[in-house]
Amino acid sequence: MKKSSPDAGKSRAEFARDVKSGAFAPLYLFDGPERYLRDEALRNLTARAIDPGLRDFNYVELSAAAESLEEALGLARQYPMISPRRMIVIRDFESISDEGPLEKLKDYLRQPVETSIVVFVTNGMDNRRNIATMLRKGCRVVNFESLDDQQTIQWVKDYATQAGCPIDQAAAAALVGTVGVGLIQLSSELEKLINYVRSPADGKGGITTREVELLVRHSREHSNFELTDAIVAGDRRRSLQLLDRIYANAGESIQSLSLMILGAIAMNYRRMLIAKDLMKLNLPNSEVAQAVGMSPYAVTYLNEKARRIDGRRLLRALELLARTDLALKTSQATPRMLMEFLICELTSQSKDPTGQSGSS
Repeated sequence: MKKSSPDAGKSRAEFARDVKSGAFAPLYLFDGPERYLRDEALRNLTARAIDPGLRDFNYVELSAAAESLEEALGLARQYPMISPRRMIVIRDFESISDEGPLEKLKDYLRQPVETSIVVFVTNGMDNRRNIATMLRKGCRVVNFESLDDQQTIQWVKDYATQAGCPIDQAAAAALVGTVGVGLIQLSSELEKLINYVRSPADGKGGITTREVELLVRHSREHSNFELTDAIVAGDRRRSLQLLDRIYANAGESIQSLSLMILGAIAMNYRRMLIAKDLMKLNLPNSEVAQAVGMSPYAVTYLNEKARRIDGRRLLRALELLARTDLALKTSQATPRMLMEFLICELTSQSKDPTGQSGSS
């Protein structure tokens, strides 16, 4: 039986409890695309582990693509300045493959310095690479996957409640249905709603669908969900325009963002395939929503799309998505070119042999 790391499988909740109690690990891997939760966890860890008055001396954040990994590990071996510990945050390390740096990393993972906390932060790694295997075995892994619709609705309600401005279930579902599951954008929209509800013009109270409909408009216009809709509709021109706008507004690297877009599209296609199979069994929307991890509010629209698309086309699309995922991680072609080629292939799949749109 394969022995797993004693810290493997730590949930975000377990990590938060450990940090609150002061039970710090010397090595962490923050892995996953949900940047809001990842950044929040990093802030909380820093606030608890590092004396704020000595942060300038004991906190370092660097890119292993710009600085060497050896330099980062050298900093981790230094003693903290008038403090119990220091913290080193390392990004952009995913593509390191040279034996020299990897051997030095392996040595450090075997004997980490107890007075240092080293945090490796990534949107996602190719698990076939040696560095991914080493970090997953040697670090306490905390996963930051994107939330599904139901989890996001609960997050919205918790956020609003903590701000002292509750939001009802219908309004939370409407907000997620409009904006999507990206927590950075949702937090921005929530702050706008909270400020409006607290303003003298509106009076005090909670957030309802009235405020969502009034203030949150078209914010999902260029999201991955809209991109999937355009692809399913066979609208190649709009699909490429949406992809261009997503890239233009990106804060992440093109490689990381391309993998995130691909994952979102693949998730929507898998959901349509599951919904299509379950609808054949005449199951109610509530059961379909539970199976695909969406709210009943949003699953109705998913079912409409699934009804209009052939199952074979969904399977073919998933094959194309898997092939592109492999190409993004191994090909010399640019991520953007691979994504544009994928969209051209997927939109060409929207035509049946008679030339009619698959979404009609």
